Amino acid sequence: MSARPHIPSTLGPGLIVVPTLPGYRFVIAGLIALLAFSGGLSFFATGPITPIIIDHYAVSHSAVGLLTGLGALIHVVLAIPVSTLVGRVGLKKLVTFGALALSAPVLSFAATDSFALLLMTRAIFSLGFLVMFPASDPLFMQWFKPRELPVVNGLFIVSFSLGIATSTFVVAPLADVIGWETALSVFGGFSLVAALFWVALGRAGTVERSREPHATRDRVVSVMRSRVALLLAMADASAVTVLTVSLAWLPTYFSDVHGISLSKAGMLMGLMSVAGVFALVLASLLSLRVASRRPLIIIPGVVIGFAAFGTFLLADTPAVYLAVIALGLATWFYMPALMTLPMELYADDPARVSVIFAFLVGTSGVAMFVSPVTVGALFDITGSFVPGLALFAIVSWGLAIAGFLLPEAGPSKPDALEPLAVTLR
Repeated sequence: MSARPHIPSTLGPGLIVVPTLPGYRFVIAGLIALLAFSGGLSFFATGPITPIIIDHYAVSHSAVGLLTGLGALIHVVLAIPVSTLVGRVGLKKLVTFGALALSAPVLSFAATDSFALLLMTRAIFSLGFLVMFPASDPLFMQWFKPRELPVVNGLFIVSFSLGIATSTFVVAPLADVIGWETALSVFGGFSLVAALFWVALGRAGTVERSREPHATRDRVVSVMRSRVALLLAMADASAVTVLTVSLAWLPTYFSDVHGISLSKAGMLMGLMSVAGVFALVLASLLSLRVASRRPLIIIPGVVIGFAAFGTFLLADTPAVYLAVIALGLATWFYMPALMTLPMELYADDPARVSVIFAFLVGTSGVAMFVSPVTVGALFDITGSFVPGLALFAIVSWGLAIAGFLLPEAGPSKPDALEPLAVTLR
C-alpha cells in the first residue's frame, strides 16, 4: 500500500490527497530534516575558509563574495518561475530534483584549478535549495495537521541551522587535514546520501492548480502586490542580510583585523549557529503556547541590530561571545512564526502559500546577493570591513519594523485564516 498524506480532501481546490497511513508523516519529517541538515552543511561552508580561497585563486574580496552572492542571484531570477512548478510537476519529483542539486558541492574536489567551476557547484546547489524550499511547504500542509505546522516548520529550520553550525565548526579544521576542496566535497556527499534516502522512501500527494490559463500568472501577480507578502519579504530579507554578511565575512574580519585564527573564528560562527538552533527550538515550542505571532518577530527584530554591531565593535573583548550568541538567537528566532503565518492566513490555498515562499526566497536572494558583494566591494574601496558590516547591521532592524506592520495570525485569530485582499497601490 502506498503512503499518502493524512489530510482530508476538503482543504480547497489547491490540494487533492487521499488520507491513508497517517503515521508515515514521521518518516516524511525525518527525510525532510535530513535533507535540510545536509543542505545546511554546504550553505555557508565557504565563509570560514574565505581567506584560504582568496589566497588559493588570487581573487579579490568582491569576487569571492560571489560564492554566496551568485546563488542568491539565481534565487532572484528563478524563485517565482520555480514556484509555479508546484502543481505542474509532482512534489516527489520536485523534491528529488532539489535534493540531487543540493549535492552539487560533492564536485568541489575537481575545482582545484578553476574558480569558475567552484562557482558553478555553488550555483547548482542554490538552485536545489530554491526548489526544495517552496516544495516543502505544500508537502508539510499535506502531511501535518494545522496545529503541528509550527513544530514541523521549526524542525525543518532547526535541521538546516544544525547543518550550518556543524560546517562552520569543522570546515576550517577539516580543511587543514584533508584540504578545503575535499572538505566541501564531503559536505556535498552528505546531501547525495540524503537524496538517495528521499528517492527510496519519500511520498507526496498531489497539488492541483486551477485549469484556467491565466490562474498561475494572476496568483503570482496577486502575491507580489500583497501587503502581507511584501512585509514578510521585508522581515526575512532584513535578517538574512546580516546573517549572510556575518557568516561570509566575520571570520575573515576576525582573522585579518584581530589576528584570530580561522579555527577560532569558525568556532565563533559555529557558536552563533548553535545559538540559532536553540532559538528555533524555543520559538517552535512558544508557537504552540503563544497565541500571537507578531511578538515572536518583533522582539528578535529589536535585538538583531544591536547584536550585529556588537560582533565587530567588541571583537577584541570577551563580550564578543555574547554579541555572537545574541545575533544567532535573533537571526533564527523569528523563522517558525514567519513561516507559519502565511500557512494560517491562506490555509485553503497551498499553491498560493508556495508562491509566497518563493517570493520570500526571491527577495531574500536579492539581499543575499547584494550584501556579501557590497561588503567585499566596500573593503576593496576603503580597506576596512566596518562600513559594510555597519550598513547591514542598520538594515537588519527592518525585521522589527515589518513585525509591527504585519497582521496578526495564530490560534487567537480564527479570522486570520481567511485570505487577505489588502494590496499596495
